[in-house]
Amino acid sequence: MRVLLVHPPQPQARAQRELENLMPPLNLLYLAAYLRREGHEVKVLDLYAEPRGPAEELSAMAGFSPEMAGFATYPGSIDEVYRLSAALKTASPKTFVVLGGLYASYLPEIALSQCPADAVVMGEGEATLAELAGRLAGGVSPAGLTGLCLRVPGGFSRGAPRPPLPGLDALPWPAYDLINFDAYRLPPTRAVTGGRVSSVLSARGCNFNCSFCAHHYGYACHVRVRRPEDVVEEMAHVAQTYGVKEFRFEDCAFTADPSRAEKICGLLKERLPGLAWNCDVRADTASDRLFAAMRAAGCSRVFLGVETGSPKLLGAPGANKAIRLDQVRAAVRLAKKHGMRINCSFVLGLPGETRQTARESLDFALELDPDYAMFSVLMPVVGSSIFDQAVKEGKIDPAAYRGGHYLAAYSGAGRVVPMCDLPAEELVALMLAFNKKFCSRPAYVLRRLLAVRSAAELRSLAWGAAHIFAR
Repeated sequence: MRVLLVHPPQPQARAQRELENLMPPLNLLYLAAYLRREGHEVKVLDLYAEPRGPAEELSAMAGFSPEMAGFATYPGSIDEVYRLSAALKTASPKTFVVLGGLYASYLPEIALSQCPADAVVMGEGEATLAELAGRLAGGVSPAGLTGLCLRVPGGFSRGAPRPPLPGLDALPWPAYDLINFDAYRLPPTRAVTGGRVSSVLSARGCNFNCSFCAHHYGYACHVRVRRPEDVVEEMAHVAQTYGVKEFRFEDCAFTADPSRAEKICGLLKERLPGLAWNCDVRADTASDRLFAAMRAAGCSRVFLGVETGSPKLLGAPGANKAIRLDQVRAAVRLAKKHGMRINCSFVLGLPGETRQTARESLDFALELDPDYAMFSVLMPVVGSSIFDQAVKEGKIDPAAYRGGHYLAAYSGAGRVVPMCDLPAEELVALMLAFNKKFCSRPAYVLRRLLAVRSAAELRSLAWGAAHIFAR
């Protein structure tokens, strides 16, 4: 069976795009590899990395003559998925269209009611999508398929939930040969080499249950890991085959299991000396030994979600972050000690946020003085407990809500859903003021300029400055 997998475009201003991680869509590449192993012919169309006009989009989709087409869904681009799926259905009515990903998995009936797709794959997709393709190829009805929500006459029918795969080592490596590596890049906060980049995943799921995040959805806060040897072997293959010089670990928190992270670092140092990579870290797992091992293995950029500088909010149910400010201080100090640039993110508008707690976040960011700090306004994410709370309180209509990109608040307060007593307009004003305050310090500006190593980095920094100071 010919299967088309589509990564949808993301409507956004150019400055926002310049600041994005524009990385290979591992979710689709894993699906593609799994389907090919089952004997299907697969094409991946990444319209996010390589956007096109509507006519070219349709030509690229329909020209493959897909018998089944799968679209990844994200809250910020769900309307683009609806548009693309409708266009494909009009041009190719017999193509079986299926949606997957966070938005459709969490709201399958709503997604199907708003576009002509035939089904939604709920949760982890490899086994469900392959079984669906097998049934369609064999002329067997997909009704009752585990993990599938199917359009049926008069409504929709959900199959039983499909448990996550028991392990990840049996999965084939992502189908990297189906993408154009030259279409991807890292933003200046993470890039090192300026060469080709790639994503890599060493674990799925998240141990934690932060209220504003949906990474735990579908995994019940359970993490499944790959063998360190297999992870590094994959990275070596990608580096040697496609000329990739730099990797981003897409794990929710690469350091969640320090001993395993150290094992991967030891293998990277041994097998791929000089390779650059970056990852997300948790403050409560940072240690001198771990950060030293990471730096020795090529890690030069780390991202730390601080979220708030208010001790009151940090451990409260409104955030449920389960870290302490002293742990954050230690993690930032260790990153600096070992020569790794550190990017700290803060979110304004958590439940219980006040002007005082917001100011504590700014003061904490100035105290930490990381290489980069980014303040954004809370956007309830589909699949998070804050989203459920907003729905329960009548602040969100799930059928109409489109979520928002974490930078979307720069476009105004219209899409902000306040989850605290501060109004949307004030939260946006605080975000703008805090980012300007952090980035306009003379010593900070000088340090950033002195750290520039390429014209591309300087250009990206200029876009970042335009994004922050344009309003």
